[in-house]
Amino acid sequence: MRKLLTFSIAVLISGSLLAGGLVTNTNQSAMFTRLQNRNASTDIDAVYFNPAGLTRLGDGLYVSINNQTISQTQTITNNYQYLSGAKPRSYQGDVSAPIYPGVYVAYKKGKFAVSGGFNVIGGGGGATYNAGLPSFEMSVADLVPMLQSQLYPLDQAFLAGTGTDPGFRNVTGYNSAIYFEGTSVYFGYQANLSYQITDMISAAVGVRYVTAKNTYKGHINNVTVDAPAAYGGTQTPGNYLRTIAAIPGVPAGVVTQLTATAAYLDAATNVAADAEMSGSGVTPIISVDIAPSDKINLSLRYEFKTSMDLKTTVHDNKTGGLFIQDSTAIADMPASLSVGLDVKPLEKLKLSGSFNYYFDKNVDYDGQEKVDINMIDKNFVEFGVGAEYAFGKKLRASAGWVHTITGVNDNYQNDMSFSNNTNSFGAGIGYRITPMIDLNLGGQYTTYATNSKDFNHDLGTIPVAVTETYTKKTWLIGIGLDFHFGGK
Repeated sequence: MRKLLTFSIAVLISGSLLAGGLVTNTNQSAMFTRLQNRNASTDIDAVYFNPAGLTRLGDGLYVSINNQTISQTQTITNNYQYLSGAKPRSYQGDVSAPIYPGVYVAYKKGKFAVSGGFNVIGGGGGATYNAGLPSFEMSVADLVPMLQSQLYPLDQAFLAGTGTDPGFRNVTGYNSAIYFEGTSVYFGYQANLSYQITDMISAAVGVRYVTAKNTYKGHINNVTVDAPAAYGGTQTPGNYLRTIAAIPGVPAGVVTQLTATAAYLDAATNVAADAEMSGSGVTPIISVDIAPSDKINLSLRYEFKTSMDLKTTVHDNKTGGLFIQDSTAIADMPASLSVGLDVKPLEKLKLSGSFNYYFDKNVDYDGQEKVDINMIDKNFVEFGVGAEYAFGKKLRASAGWVHTITGVNDNYQNDMSFSNNTNSFGAGIGYRITPMIDLNLGGQYTTYATNSKDFNHDLGTIPVAVTETYTKKTWLIGIGLDFHFGGK
């Protein structure tokens, strides 16, 4: 029988929480929340989106403090025939990130700008599955057909010898307590140097230091099977096998086999995991900003691949080898190319467009150095448009849309890690409280396509066809304060 608890180092929580690629967040300011397209920004959030564009600021010091409150629901359905209840079974995971910060500082003087930023570049939330996941429960559900199959020959032997079928095999169901919880956060610490080459062209170089930490907690316990009332009724599978082994007439060899299986099931149906994985990496960044007029601004940003290994620390020794102390897993973040365009057809109207391309095919997403599993068919793409309109000198309203196209194949998709195409819609306002302080408020809702996957679950040596579906929905609220000490 397979191990009952199968935690994966590539769980859902280590991916991106919302906007961006498979493991990269791009929803990095309240202004992004309300416009969705900030790649050509020449405001303070350009520290992340367009470092070269910081030279468009007036001389002075700029500070931005942002937070987003994010909630996500992940739903997986599974039609494995031995799961209890109606099929397909539905499993729901709740991801919560009440604190999702973004802090930026920039100082502009003449043709130079220096800047720094802190944000959640990947992950950022905690996922809780109070009923576990289908990959956990399918192995528990295997107990019923496994016991039926193992005990059938013994029933036949009694029937042949006594003329009575004892019905040892008549196990009709199972019960269990399954739980999984994980958290993931990739903090990014960024520094940039920007220079205005000409009135039209600016360039910047930067570096981001990324620290990653994923935590995993889960258990499978209180596992029982619904056995015949004549043999004790509902009880642990190990106790049930020991009850049968004690019945007069059971051959000695079968008693030995039942007792050994019972001992194995005692351990296999009471497992837990408590571990974390952490590591760090460095991302070089270059960007160019081109402004052929005061009505058009074009940006280009390239982030190099972030090489990063995560080292495992095990806090609970009941994991049965699911997590190995001091083992490592590859957790590289892909290189990306970002393009942005802002156009002002009217003095009060700004139109924004963005395009992000993630080089996922150059990343080893299976996480294992000596294993090569093809999980990516094509690189991840993200693009969108937005508009902002100024109602006088203080109030601005905006809205935007972003669409993503994932490039993963079925080898990537599972109940702990899946990627779907998305559509995100955001809207909000900006309000100039004083000449030195801007307030930004925004809301965003993301819809996800539903993906399905057909695969075989191994019931002993017998493959059983299973279909799973995966989807999500996400909403967030963003708030930010921008401070202008001098400049425009």
